[in-house]
Amino acid sequence: MSISAVNYKPHVYTPAYNPIPYSITSNENGQTDFSYVFDLYVNGATGYTYRLKQRPNPAGAGMIDISPIMQSYVELSNWTAEQGWGKNFRNFSEICPVVEVKAGEEYIGTNGQLTIFDGSGATGAPAYNVYPAEANVGVRATPGAFDFTDQQDHLSDYLTDYGYFDEYLMDGDGKFLKRQGNNITIQDNDVHTLSFINWIDTAATYAKAVQGINIEYFNASGSISSTFIQNITSNGGGPMTAANYTSISFDKDYVMMAVNVGTRDLSLPGGTTYYEVTPYYKDNATAATTPDAVAGETVTFTLDTNCNDLYPPVRLSWLNDLGGRDYYNFTMKYERTSRSQETEYYQSVLDYTALKPVKEIDDVPNYQNWLRGGNKSFNKTVTQTYRIESDWVTQDEVDFLGAIPESPSVWGYIDGATNPVTVKVNNLDYTYKFVKQEKLVQASFDLTFTKVQQKQTV
Repeated sequence: MSISAVNYKPHVYTPAYNPIPYSITSNENGQTDFSYVFDLYVNGATGYTYRLKQRPNPAGAGMIDISPIMQSYVELSNWTAEQGWGKNFRNFSEICPVVEVKAGEEYIGTNGQLTIFDGSGATGAPAYNVYPAEANVGVRATPGAFDFTDQQDHLSDYLTDYGYFDEYLMDGDGKFLKRQGNNITIQDNDVHTLSFINWIDTAATYAKAVQGINIEYFNASGSISSTFIQNITSNGGGPMTAANYTSISFDKDYVMMAVNVGTRDLSLPGGTTYYEVTPYYKDNATAATTPDAVAGETVTFTLDTNCNDLYPPVRLSWLNDLGGRDYYNFTMKYERTSRSQETEYYQSVLDYTALKPVKEIDDVPNYQNWLRGGNKSFNKTVTQTYRIESDWVTQDEVDFLGAIPESPSVWGYIDGATNPVTVKVNNLDYTYKFVKQEKLVQASFDLTFTKVQQKQTV
């Protein structure tokens, strides 16, 4: 007698910040002091990382949600996709954990002792594998958080391959993990990354990962040249180590990836007015280093030639609900405010630490009498705030920019900085205006550095 049914299981790719539920039924659930036992093996651990025990619900099932546990493995503070490792690709090793679940039961056995059973009727550690819907592999908890509608859609079609993420698989018509459209305006020296799912369990061994990213440059007359960036470890990608691979082995660190495709990280040929970024995958087992088959959508980056020197541009990068990052340049109003705060203490005008409480008139120097005493700064900090504003926006941009105040991770490239700073978006409300009604619409945000500048202590 053992576990008799798996009632519910999540998809292979499931957002860590939405529920990740499991439900099983055992035909031993009427035993004395019965509990379901779930062992979680996180990131390839050979021994269980967590052991959960759950009493049967009114339907007799054992149901758990492991999302709170998986969230602790999504280390967004370590996400350096913007900088990578000085290479083209950056893996998601710190922010897309993988978990395998094994189930069993616990109840009073024939010996009168509380005993753990392996899920098949024998005593021992839980050994009944509860795999996701698509394949006998672990669940990958992506650094995303769907809204309620998308969450329910993803949860309710658990028998459909890959659920909501099905259209994001790079298998011919895949998409990058972004909410922006496929025509993006970009300025000189801008950082931009495109994130994507890099592993398809149900594909052939040569087609499971993205082969590479092709970038084709254009001027007014047409194509200038193209560059194919192989998704291999020497370029920061993987799990392939050689460009002419014919098969691939799974590595949890490479199930999701980001590629640097901004003007800062590319060498644009002279005269480039726009460039196109297209992912490729292998559709056969023949060794090759050239692009094989188109894996997904083409994203076009058009260089912004409008010269606006009234305000320095501010570029924001934010974590979206899919687990990738989106970007936008705010090129209009720009106001910086500096706010100082300090703690004070009062110092006596008399010096009780010296031989004399004051300097005498003939002492050299005697100006300490005027420097000493009064309110002194003990701890002073300076906080920088910025008010930024977009150019006139379209309806799609109005909807797109509404994700900024909702994102838990917003970075700002301010004053032409090479590296971003973490900023707090102070706007509590965002109005989704209708361009057809108001005609001219702009988006504005108030930003605050989350790190304050420490000043000297007097």
